Amino acid sequence: MIRLRTALAAATAVTLLPLTAACGDGEQGTAERAATERQADDAPKEPAADEEQAADEEPAEDTELAVGDGFRYKDGVKVTVTKVSKLKATDFGEYDVKPEADQTGFRVTWDITNGSKKPIDLDAWGFDAQGATTGGTTESVFAENGSRLMGGRLAPAKTGTFTSEYALPKADGLDIVFTMTRMDESVDILAEDPHWTGSIK
Repeated sequence: MIRLRTALAAATAVTLLPLTAACGDGEQGTAERAATERQADDAPKEPAADEEQAADEEPAEDTELAVGDGFRYKDGVKVTVTKVSKLKATDFGEYDVKPEADQTGFRVTWDITNGSKKPIDLDAWGFDAQGATTGGTTESVFAENGSRLMGGRLAPAKTGTFTSEYALPKADGLDIVFTMTRMDESVDILAEDPHWTGSIK
């Protein structure tokens, strides 16, 4: 329970930081699609049946990502959501926070690689997961087995793997959207945050 409270405090603390982030050019970084998607994009494509309609279609925003995709901030720091997995009963200990019977418990796993030239403070980051099918609201749960809470500092050229656990009403399906919020001097805090959409598996 203490670890859960610590995690929640870290996730919400970013809202109290002063608005001193950089520049304000409207973007924080760029998407780096998973290899399978890049290969599909590189394959020869048939001409569009309606060229005018194809020209009018706008590409997806760089902040709209799928599980497996990465998002690289302008300073070189990269976040990749690697997995959204269903929690099993055996993942929970006696004192862990479990989902209710009408909820699906799940864990989001992500990697952060510090490609910048200085340590980054992970306590200045926040994250959140919500249902993506009918707008379902999640609740935080905690399963100590396999959990790795994000926090502390990450040195240059190092990668950390982190997790967060949630419960989503079963009535809201299995699709979720996970949003990462970074609030420090290296990013434009007014720009759109990257978010990953995927299914609980």
